[in-house]
Amino acid sequence: MFYPSRLLAPFAPRVGRMSQTTYILSFVVPFVAVIGLTWLVLFGAPGLLGTPGFYVVALGWAVLMTTGDACNIRRWNDLGNSGALYRLLRPGLVLLPLLAFALQFLIPAHLAAAGDMQALSFMIGMEFGGVSLQPVPLALLAITFLAVTGNVVYLSLMPGQQGPNAYGSDPHGDLLPGAATSPAKPGDSEDDPVKRALADYHARQRASAQPVVTSARSTGGATFGKKR
Repeated sequence: MFYPSRLLAPFAPRVGRMSQTTYILSFVVPFVAVIGLTWLVLFGAPGLLGTPGFYVVALGWAVLMTTGDACNIRRWNDLGNSGALYRLLRPGLVLLPLLAFALQFLIPAHLAAAGDMQALSFMIGMEFGGVSLQPVPLALLAITFLAVTGNVVYLSLMPGQQGPNAYGSDPHGDLLPGAATSPAKPGDSEDDPVKRALADYHARQRASAQPVVTSARSTGGATFGKKR
């Protein structure tokens, strides 16, 4: 299956690794923003943005569709995984929403144009009463939403492998060695001035006590000031 992300392969490479922070900033934040804007255009306040809003939403989804593969695959590589399951299931992320759209809008529109009164009534109801998703399209969209949300949440929360792996070098660069090295505590150093001061004090005490012991031994135990 052809994906538009292949057109932007030179600008969004799918080889290598991507850190958590880069993934969140380059994919998760735009993804949430586009979803919120889509809801606002379709359900929240459709008259607020008008026709330009639909173009903005379409452009946002086009950008996500062309760059999302690169971000997700590189993030799976950062976890030490080839992303084979993601590559296998990603056609459903495109086909299921398209099928839901066809069942909700295209097929009823064609049936209404052919003279089906029930389909015509359904289309009129959506025109004046708002969009009400049918059970099958709703189920298809729910499956897609759960799969996408689970993938995004997992990739956003899981830390990548430390150091290089089979898919490339660590995207954190030189931050890893510095982060692994804990700063030395003053009490753990051998050149602690407090320890040196205590050692000097004990040495002076021993040095000052040594002549007293020696003079006492040199007298042979004799005491002065007593008569024999």
